[in-house]
Amino acid sequence: MKDPLIHGNSKMGRRVAIFNLPPLATCAPTAWCRQGKNGQPACYALRNNFLLPNVLRGARERLDFSRTDGFVDAMITAIKKARVRFFRFHSSGDFYSAEYVRKVLAIARACPETLFRTTTRRREFRAELQQLNSLPNFIVRESLDPDRPDPVLDLPFAALDSLPIAAAPGTIRCPNDCVQCGYSCWKQRDNMSLKER
Repeated sequence: MKDPLIHGNSKMGRRVAIFNLPPLATCAPTAWCRQGKNGQPACYALRNNFLLPNVLRGARERLDFSRTDGFVDAMITAIKKARVRFFRFHSSGDFYSAEYVRKVLAIARACPETLFRTTTRRREFRAELQQLNSLPNFIVRESLDPDRPDPVLDLPFAALDSLPIAAAPGTIRCPNDCVQCGYSCWKQRDNMSLKER
């Protein structure tokens, strides 16, 4: 794969490198993700620009690439070459196997100058995700919604504002503009709340 990194988007800005996967092929979506409140997908990875043919093709190519033996070394090279400061795994998609989580762990360990973050619904990889979150440069948040309102992974969480847990002390509300907030969700292991769209 020529360049596996996506270099920024409108929310995160150009300083963030992103690695996305196809959501339905890798996630464990809830009914809320697929249908939301009005029958339309609530998950942003199932609508808008994420449905463009070139975006879908790129996500599938990255999934195939992540399954190769050369994935870890190629990602480390790409991250270091681009001097990535902030990295987001999975604006779309999620961890699809314990082996893949271990590959991401190896990438993050080899790039200690890069701050990584992700959200996940994959409860079956609890031990691997906790190990990943234990790295000083990686924050994993459990994604919560009306169909899964309670955290179970012993990780920080990212919850919709409408959930009671979003009012927990110390929960930070995401302003939906990473540049404006100074990339705090890469720097702080706080719980986050998000506005439902």
